[in-house]
Amino acid sequence: MPGGGPAAGGARLTVQAFRLLGPLEFFDGGHWAQIAAAKQRALLAVLLINANHSVSVDQLVAELWGERPPASAGGLLAGYVWRLRRGLGDPDGRVLATRAPGYQLVTPAGSVDVHEYEAKVAAGRRSLADGDLAAGADTLSEALGMWRGAPLSDVALVPSVLAESARLEEARLAVVEARIGAEIGLGRHEALLPELKLMVSQFPLRERLHAHLMVALYRTGQQAEALGAYRDLRQLLIDELGIEPSKPLRELQGRILHEDPSLVETSGSPAKGVLRLAVPRALPPDVPVFVGRSAEVDLIADRLGAQRHCGIHGMAGVGKTTLAVHAAHRVAGRFPDGQVYLDLGATGTPLKPVDAIGRLLTALAVPAQDIPSDEDRGAAVLRTVLAGRRVLLVLDNVLDTDQVRGLLPSTPGSAVILVGRSAPTLVDGAGLVRLNRLPAEAAIELLRRYAGAERVDADPEAAARMAGLCDYLPLALRIAATRLAQRPEWTVGDFAEWLADPRRRLSALACHGLSVAESLRAGVRILGDSGHALALLGELDLPVLHTDAFSVLLDEPDDIAERTAERLVDAGFVETLSFGSYRVPDLVRLFALTSANTSGQTSKHQRYIGCDEGRNVDAAPIVRRHQ
Repeated sequence: MPGGGPAAGGARLTVQAFRLLGPLEFFDGGHWAQIAAAKQRALLAVLLINANHSVSVDQLVAELWGERPPASAGGLLAGYVWRLRRGLGDPDGRVLATRAPGYQLVTPAGSVDVHEYEAKVAAGRRSLADGDLAAGADTLSEALGMWRGAPLSDVALVPSVLAESARLEEARLAVVEARIGAEIGLGRHEALLPELKLMVSQFPLRERLHAHLMVALYRTGQQAEALGAYRDLRQLLIDELGIEPSKPLRELQGRILHEDPSLVETSGSPAKGVLRLAVPRALPPDVPVFVGRSAEVDLIADRLGAQRHCGIHGMAGVGKTTLAVHAAHRVAGRFPDGQVYLDLGATGTPLKPVDAIGRLLTALAVPAQDIPSDEDRGAAVLRTVLAGRRVLLVLDNVLDTDQVRGLLPSTPGSAVILVGRSAPTLVDGAGLVRLNRLPAEAAIELLRRYAGAERVDADPEAAARMAGLCDYLPLALRIAATRLAQRPEWTVGDFAEWLADPRRRLSALACHGLSVAESLRAGVRILGDSGHALALLGELDLPVLHTDAFSVLLDEPDDIAERTAERLVDAGFVETLSFGSYRVPDLVRLFALTSANTSGQTSKHQRYIGCDEGRNVDAAPIVRRHQ
């Protein structure tokens, strides 16, 4: 971060830097200065919190004026921006830039103290994970030394500032706990006692601070005081929350009672029983082409800034995994303790919760001997490992709530993106992102980016037809465009004509391990006993169905038909248009019909309405009921 003496008055900025870890300040090329006007200061704070990302005018108005902005809010905001640019010495708007749909603060690397602080914290945690306690403690102490008081202490508590201040304070406490733990491991327990007692009095419900205090007291020969600290915390938890201390803390009390010799080890490496944690960078590579989902990415990024859980759901092939991975790369910097991706259903058989827990703990470098074989104990270890850390988990192909309940962090800091065909019930409505098919323009842009803009633009009608035959689904579009790119001698019209043949379409939409049919086949396993309904959809071959038509189709009462229709939605085959109304994509109908014909089985529906080589002979009763 820059520093120095006063600059000549009125000089333009040559260096732009900001400090948030205390009162809000900016570097004007010669010294640290403040913005005097409260509204401009709040505006700068919101833009800094979203540095290098455009913040819409609507959001800025909501931040500065709440739910009842004045009629002139837009003009007032423009005035604040103009004055803020002058105050920053940026009249040309190079730093505070106009970026649709609002404004963006352009900050180079190392120009914001929070970013530098978080980089130091990440480096310190890496040293601790590698067993170098001295380097880790020194680096974390250096990071904590950057704080000048409460974050953004002179800024009005608008929503973004309130959320960011709470996040930074929580993260600071976790860093303090990690630094104290390292220093205890280095044998500095006696010098730490005054600080620990003060911290425990200020934050009486933080169990990790109590654990550090208990160990420090025990190592200084104060066994009774260490046990007394446990009793005080236990009584407080019972009185305030009606709960017992966590299992790790109860185990620590037992070790003190039995005078476990490993508690007094101070060799400069973690004592026995202390987990060495890695900083994983395990996200899959980001996709080379990403179009049409900017609003969804912004929603996920905002959600992970305020809450711990976000869920992405939608039908097969709609691009859920691609969106999750892209969004995770975008926010990875917020999670300096690591990012982990885990596919819970890659093999076709859903991972059992205990196996999923084991894989996450392995990714976090927990030794195999320390990973319990019991689900409940494993979940407790995972929560302990994640406590006080900022790790991003991306859990893909989630089958149901029970599969992931034990994988979720229990304390602030870490976050989870849940990806599945059905909406996860562990996420509230504000955190759910339902992914739909791409708009036509975005679908064609994806074709242009993968197959080549000149080829696609040469025949826009064929390109539009090709996008429609792919149902505007990103998976199908990506496969089709890739195949077209591999055959420069084909025209877009040639390939569109090939896709138009329903007998060839599914086989054409497979390339390099990607396959629309395989994606749909994965949903058949989710359907289970409701699989017969899918074959009936192929035979009927209607693009839209209502619940009463499902009832006739299945020859079942309305309540059973409704449950079956919703199972088809959850398995990714059918889209909900409105209550009781469903869209059946062309590719799903082709897949259903192909699967039924391949199996050689005559369905219940075929027996009712008659069938000639897999095609409907008389679906009039259902069509009339459907209409």
